[in-house]
Amino acid sequence: MNGPEKQLRREALEAQLMKFHKEKIPLTGIVPVENMLSFIEQLIDSLQRVEFVRKVQTRPISLLRADPKSPLFDPIRAAMLRASDGHPEEAFWLVFLATHCGRNLRTGWQLAGELYGAYENTLWNWSRVATDPTAFGEWLEDNRANFKGKFGNHRKYESLKQGARGTGVVVRTYVEWVKANGSHGQMIATALAQAKGHPRQAFALLYDSMDAVVSFGRTGRFDYLTMLSKLGLAAIDANSTYMNEATGPKKGARLLFDGQIDSNTGAKTLEARVAALERHLGVGMQVMEDAMCNWQKSPGRYLPFRG
Repeated sequence: MNGPEKQLRREALEAQLMKFHKEKIPLTGIVPVENMLSFIEQLIDSLQRVEFVRKVQTRPISLLRADPKSPLFDPIRAAMLRASDGHPEEAFWLVFLATHCGRNLRTGWQLAGELYGAYENTLWNWSRVATDPTAFGEWLEDNRANFKGKFGNHRKYESLKQGARGTGVVVRTYVEWVKANGSHGQMIATALAQAKGHPRQAFALLYDSMDAVVSFGRTGRFDYLTMLSKLGLAAIDANSTYMNEATGPKKGARLLFDGQIDSNTGAKTLEARVAALERHLGVGMQVMEDAMCNWQKSPGRYLPFRG
């Protein structure tokens, strides 16, 4: 997005926010002009993150992006490649690896590449892992000491070690969740059928069922499912920010509507208000979730957040 386009978007968002504030629900937190400007910048950043994924899909992608032995490895771009060459099941698996590991500001996607088989002759692709997730866990325990990649900020409490919440168990329960539905594709199709084709209802069904995957709480499930949507792997759309299970979005919503992050307004009321604002702005729930979470960290001065 160039300068003039970005300025037009700023002006449009400001007009929409002020209209909502005056005619629907007061947005007490953005009455100070510096808070308004900071929140608008976070909305734009969040919109651009969604748009960036779609733009990348229209460009040529190097095959090295799918090679875990390459420093250019990128599981999201690799998922795009696998989806485009007729291997959607592998694309889903790569999105899962990307979500579980996260992108570390220092080591990038290195950990996801190591789990995918950066030091192996045979990749730990979906077919291999789904056939024997126990073997994957045993291999991980034997080799994790050699891994140099680190988990990203959203996944900083995860561990490669054996244990009830270790990566080996996470992968095994993910495989069980998917295979209980036959395949990734069948799982998405079933959710859409149950939701009668409604993208937001299907998202909710998948979100709830993903509780079966160990260590995938609100953030992990939300990030995984919204990325499937952005990549076009699933015709779903976030129906909620699920703030009752999260701190950042809830603080952001309280600050936005009440002017203070520690107000007493409950999550259910906040979700209804956020839903009304999202319908008014037309930006999507993942944009609202991302923008509110980042904005509440520095409401009066815009700071970009990169991971």
